[in-house]
Amino acid sequence: VRITDDLDRELFNTYASKWLTDDMFKPSFKFNEYDADYHYRVPEGLEIQQFRDAIETIPPIDSPLIFGLHNNADLTYRLKEASEMIITIVETQPKDSSGAGGKSVDETVKEQCLDLLSKMPTDFVEEVFRATIQALKGPTKEDAGFRAPLNIFLFQELQRLQNIIRIVRSNLKSVSAAIDGTVVMTTELLEDLNMIYDARVPRSWTNDASGAEISWLMPNLGGWFTGLLTRQEKLNMWLEGGRQVMKCYWLTGFTNAQGFLTGMRQEVTRQHKKDHWALDEVISHTEVRKVDESKINELPAEGQNIHGLFIEGGRWNRSEDRLDESEPKKLFMPMPVILVTATTKKGLAEMNLEKGLFDPYDSAVYKYPKRNDRYLIFRIKLKTDVHAFHWRLRGVCLVAQTE
Repeated sequence: VRITDDLDRELFNTYASKWLTDDMFKPSFKFNEYDADYHYRVPEGLEIQQFRDAIETIPPIDSPLIFGLHNNADLTYRLKEASEMIITIVETQPKDSSGAGGKSVDETVKEQCLDLLSKMPTDFVEEVFRATIQALKGPTKEDAGFRAPLNIFLFQELQRLQNIIRIVRSNLKSVSAAIDGTVVMTTELLEDLNMIYDARVPRSWTNDASGAEISWLMPNLGGWFTGLLTRQEKLNMWLEGGRQVMKCYWLTGFTNAQGFLTGMRQEVTRQHKKDHWALDEVISHTEVRKVDESKINELPAEGQNIHGLFIEGGRWNRSEDRLDESEPKKLFMPMPVILVTATTKKGLAEMNLEKGLFDPYDSAVYKYPKRNDRYLIFRIKLKTDVHAFHWRLRGVCLVAQTE
């Protein structure tokens, strides 16, 4: 086990604070704080045989509870194991057999390519959307067009999405043409053909030649393509209607979610120009609302509303505005709308936020359930009526995608 980032360090410090205490030397001490048939204790005695005997009594399968996790963690593990096995089976299946209805692989993929091409969104023409953004309003009269950070962010997102649309359209046409024999079936096109046949996303759609991610990751082609259409729809709505129609932003749909949050902080800082706020002194502040995106009717005076996040390892108790235990067999629960804004340390103190018995849990927000620094978007403080250690051991975090 290695500590590679601050979140690893926080987890290890939590285990140390919880277990490596003077109490562990008491005969009554046990690592499990829940009722069970077997209690995890420090073996008594100094002889090696006593330790071997104690090891023999340990159950062959540990309960997730011993690590502080919820019982749902075992279900998550088994689903992941089953998914990996199915992917392996699909990858090793022969591709030369006929598919449904007696169609060959080439016929099936050609049909799929033509179907996807017919559903492709229209291209974003840079000269056109540049002129449209130039006329968009900003947070203030002075900060309009390309002087508004979020308008610049919209321009960059449109550029990235158009690049993805161009790549997908070109790739589908190339695979289709290769099947017809009008272009050479290269190794790359054959790999894409097999991926489409297996209903998986071709690598060229998600990564460039260097391996860097250029779009979102999804395990299946249908989900990925639906995401493409939804992203085009949301960005087009922002482009045509301006920020006044964007009462809530779908954070999942941005290729650079951190850029959106940075732009938001810059705009709030400029709104406090008279207060002499400095961007490097501004901190993020979040508030979990009680409603979903469909119930948001007004724009916030400062900051932006976001939606599309899910909570793993726990759930959000909307009636009491706090973290709560997961419900059985529910691995991800949707979060309500979250207001993200910016303030200063002094401004945060002046808010007189209601504090409970315990400090809020500082949760990580990830792009995917795969947790690492690469996919970390930001941190959010969530109210709790128990110590934050409890939720850290539960592995509570927010994710923008559930797969």
